[in-house]
Amino acid sequence: MESSVPGILSAICVIVGILLLRVFFNVLPVLGGCLLRWKECVKSEDSVKTGIDRNIMAIYLVLPFCLVAARYRLYPADFMQGLSDTACLGAVTGIFIMYVLVRLLFFSLVRPSGMDRKTYLASHRAAWSFFCIMALAVLCTAGFCSFIKVPDDCVTRILLYVMAGIYAVFLVRRFQIFSNSCSILTAILYLCALEILPSAIFVVPAIFF
Repeated sequence: MESSVPGILSAICVIVGILLLRVFFNVLPVLGGCLLRWKECVKSEDSVKTGIDRNIMAIYLVLPFCLVAARYRLYPADFMQGLSDTACLGAVTGIFIMYVLVRLLFFSLVRPSGMDRKTYLASHRAAWSFFCIMALAVLCTAGFCSFIKVPDDCVTRILLYVMAGIYAVFLVRRFQIFSNSCSILTAILYLCALEILPSAIFVVPAIFF
């Protein structure tokens, strides 16, 4: 029964995803704009409906993303290697939730001076847009690799490269948002405090310990 839990959850995700197809089609053009231009990250927050649809999509994608991350052990902590698929899924989901909470904590503690609230909120919420992009890229890549029978260890490396590439673009976009409202040095400092540090808290221990 334990080994069937990820399969059952995957089937539920497929059904819910079909029900949310309209939301996906509404959000995809916005996500494409955010990927290409930083101004689209700010502009996308002007529409309440777009923001709600993006948030719905992001919340939905958490479980499919965690299912793939658990399946291919994308979080490289040593303790993950000996866990069952179900236990690994629970651990990955818990770590993801903790990461989101840490980001919210840093967001509440640090407020860039000289930046209006709308732009600051847009820079913060851009993370959800890029999470949607990353999750969709990971799901599509994992599905394609599974279809052509790529070995699991190769799939893991490919998915990590995909995630790293999208995260790098996100860092560039967030830096551009900051630098448009403050100096380059200040933008770098805020980027380190609000984005790189929270990510390093979870990534560095998994790689080196």
